[in-house]
Amino acid sequence: PASPPSRSAMAGCRGGSSGGGTVGIRAGHVWAAGAATAADVRLSTSGGRRSRCCCGTCPPGNLGEARAGEAERREPRQRRRRMEPVGRHLGWLSALSLALPAGASAGIAASQPEEFVNVLAGTAGGAQGGQHHSTGNVLPLTALPWGFNHWAPQTTNEQTAWWFDANADTFRGIRCTHQPSPWIGDYAFFVLRPYLGHGNDEWLGFTSYRVADALRPWAMDLSMGPYGVRVELTPTSHGAVLRVGFPSSVPIENRKICAWVPGGKKKDRDESRAKNGKPTGHCQAIGGGIDLQTRRFADGIPMGADFGLYARLEPQGDLHVEEDGSLGSPSCFEADTQYIPLDMDGQHRTQEVSALTCQLRCAGTPGCEHFTSWADGGCHISDSKSKREKAQDITTGPPHCPKDEKARQCCFVLGDNTEAVVRIGTSFISPTQALRALDKEIGDKSFETVRDEAQKAWRTQLSAVSVEDAGPPSATTLRRLEVFYTCLYRALLFPRRLDEFTPSGVQHWSPYNGKVQKGPGVTDNGFWDTFRTVYPLLALAYPRQLGEIIQGWLNAYLAGGWLPKWASPGYRDSMVGTFADVVISDAIIKNISGFDRSIAWQALRKDAFEHSGPKDTSRGKFGLKHYEDKGYIPVDVGINEACSRTLDFAFADAATAKAAAVLGEAATAKLLFDRSVRGLRALYDVKSGLMGHRLSSGGFNDEPAETWGDCFTEGSAWHHSFPPFNLEELELLHGGREPLLDKLRQLFTVPADFQVGSYRAEIHEMREMRMLGLGQYAHNNQPVHHLPFLFALLGDRNATARLVRRILATAYSPEGFAGDEDNGEMGSWYVLSALGLYVAAPGASEDYVLASVPLFKRVHLRALDIRIEAPAAIQDAPIISKVWWRSRLVDEATLPYSVLRSGGTLFFEAIGDDKLGRVESSMRGIFHGAVKRARSVAKRIRGSVPSRSTDHPTEDHGLQRSEEALSTNACIAIIVATLIFVGVMLRTVCRKVLSNAKKPD
Repeated sequence: PASPPSRSAMAGCRGGSSGGGTVGIRAGHVWAAGAATAADVRLSTSGGRRSRCCCGTCPPGNLGEARAGEAERREPRQRRRRMEPVGRHLGWLSALSLALPAGASAGIAASQPEEFVNVLAGTAGGAQGGQHHSTGNVLPLTALPWGFNHWAPQTTNEQTAWWFDANADTFRGIRCTHQPSPWIGDYAFFVLRPYLGHGNDEWLGFTSYRVADALRPWAMDLSMGPYGVRVELTPTSHGAVLRVGFPSSVPIENRKICAWVPGGKKKDRDESRAKNGKPTGHCQAIGGGIDLQTRRFADGIPMGADFGLYARLEPQGDLHVEEDGSLGSPSCFEADTQYIPLDMDGQHRTQEVSALTCQLRCAGTPGCEHFTSWADGGCHISDSKSKREKAQDITTGPPHCPKDEKARQCCFVLGDNTEAVVRIGTSFISPTQALRALDKEIGDKSFETVRDEAQKAWRTQLSAVSVEDAGPPSATTLRRLEVFYTCLYRALLFPRRLDEFTPSGVQHWSPYNGKVQKGPGVTDNGFWDTFRTVYPLLALAYPRQLGEIIQGWLNAYLAGGWLPKWASPGYRDSMVGTFADVVISDAIIKNISGFDRSIAWQALRKDAFEHSGPKDTSRGKFGLKHYEDKGYIPVDVGINEACSRTLDFAFADAATAKAAAVLGEAATAKLLFDRSVRGLRALYDVKSGLMGHRLSSGGFNDEPAETWGDCFTEGSAWHHSFPPFNLEELELLHGGREPLLDKLRQLFTVPADFQVGSYRAEIHEMREMRMLGLGQYAHNNQPVHHLPFLFALLGDRNATARLVRRILATAYSPEGFAGDEDNGEMGSWYVLSALGLYVAAPGASEDYVLASVPLFKRVHLRALDIRIEAPAAIQDAPIISKVWWRSRLVDEATLPYSVLRSGGTLFFEAIGDDKLGRVESSMRGIFHGAVKRARSVAKRIRGSVPSRSTDHPTEDHGLQRSEEALSTNACIAIIVATLIFVGVMLRTVCRKVLSNAKKPD
């Protein structure tokens, strides 16, 4: 056989059908076109999977072949011979399944979807850009799906949550991070950094993050100037492997790799806690490696809790380890101050890369007492004659900070070596558990092996939403695939799994009570954002993982007494509403398995009826008493965002009522449903046709509809006035369906004006709404994400179809998003909308809206075995004509999850579609069902009786009859499938006849 093609060539390769050719795809690259031959397409059907191998060879470690080989080794030879006819039959079925869909031309199949992910999307701008105009406000994270840790390069030492900018050319190390959002901040972080050798700042390097393969979900590979040091990292579940190569030009004494826990500012909450004798970070050289603990910034956990991320770092081979206590801590720096006069005699402003290098300049200048570092890099040094004064965005400090009692940086010294590999294990439980994670996940594996495992993990999870035909090779198709799988990657990063595999089973350190608990644990999630799209996507594509995550949130309830509203790592006081109730209720009504429903009901009931503390807004329903007494929270009782709280409480009530009904709590279900209706009615202002600022007296404050803040969270009345959990009640309030539709149309067409309201200044969400050009529709923020789908639910499916396609095209790009990509919510919206399935009211309904033609011609949701087909997908703005489920016309605009979970083909027929398309889809559905049943029978036979037994001839005779029956059924299936195939091959002839006929009907 020919040599295997390169990784770039193999990415996404697809064997075309008869006459179709072979198309190979990688993000931004199309390769090969020609007639497919038997040598080009090798099929393996072991384990019910199909593998595709292109270019005359299969890549090493092909999953299908590996499984086939493993099965062969397990089975006795005699049994293999008896099962060979069945295997041949299923192989032909799989071959035909490739040929049937493609027809006359082959589209792009994303067989290696991880290659399409752009981790840099949404990461440009830094602090200034991210707060002025967000393109995502995310980090370029290398990790495993739902990772325990995330890893990302750090471009600045500034002590803010915006520590990476894709446009920067600087590198200050790789950060082990747990930051879910810059608005929440990081915790339990530390930095890995090699000597880089730039002038006075030996920890500063220069690189480009846009080089091919520099940053991928499963690995990073960066080369830094000025010396050309190469840094690579690949993650595991609870650790990573770091590899650093030093050119021979780097002096021997400078060849070192360090782990560093940066200090914080004096006023940081964690630095204040450190006064109790526990520093925020330290490390020590022990046993030929490094033990490190970081306690940096852990908000929301109980005071006095034993919090810390433990890390164990060990070199591959023997390296000298040294502790470096000379760095001190930048906690001696002072923010928003300067010294006047700025420059001492004989000194002038210089340009430095950071406050640290400015401090180094001061330390090397006799007589310098203070340095002053400006945000633009300007550096001034002054003597004792200068006076301290306030100055915004300027940092000052002494020439030296006091040394820490314990080292904050420990280094591996390479000596004569030019390359070193460092293995890392981490734990929130203990140093011993960190070492256990290192041994279990890495052990003696090579860097390449760990990297391949990480890439395979991403391929497996991303392939759960498998684009089997994206359309013809074109720039538009490739762009769609890149955005799609980048969005899916974002959807799989959060919430963070805290599970650790201990000798006592799965445990986790709980940030909700500061103790080690049994079972799965989760954190880093803002439910105000994610309930809308992330969890409905998980239900479709990852139902098993969803059940485990739900149990993790219930374990948080058991530990801390409440479900969190925003978790990072513990209870955070951010946003309003109790949308964890909606997530758990949604899982109940969809019958998701894997969590304890009795505990779920306890948690839901507590959120519904129990009052949190008088000033505690981090959990429970703050303002519940007003809501219970009046049906709403008045704007004049001292509770901020009262309108949003009322509507969000009503949403949670509606969802909890549905769950209560499923669980047999009929009386509670009625009470909560009535309470949710009362909340809607209470806030509706007939005068404006929107939800209003209602006073204790019962009247309304007159506020312009475009006023942000005050009564509403991150938006205006336009954004919060159409809650989806009870459309029937909204219709009644507006006087009927048409008046409600007219108001929705008005929202998308009025000018995108705004008044800053209680924000008192223009914020980035306001600017981003105006830029989108869709009236008051602000896709850059979550409260409006369901609005386009309300048209379909109210009978105007075409309006939804047009809006969704426009938003997919204008609010997303390979460079980023129309606003903050919060914990995967913005990405999940794209994925669901691209699939043609969207949940408008999670928890309150199990229905998925079928309102827009999917973005790809054929997609397979593997977990539920749903095949989505849309021949018109490649059009710019196709309009739905009909939708078919399992070859039956769907009369409604929705399908319930209980129907979808049984599997089948969902066919979107657009206006102008070829009339044979649906017939072909139906045949494929029948064919796929036959293959599925045959594989199921084969699996049962293989599993129930492992081998022929001479001791039990009766049992063996029964087994033989079963296998013969399976072989016969498979033969029949082949005959039927062949006839179908012949019919499909006549498709072009039929098309020609129809096109020439005067009356195609």
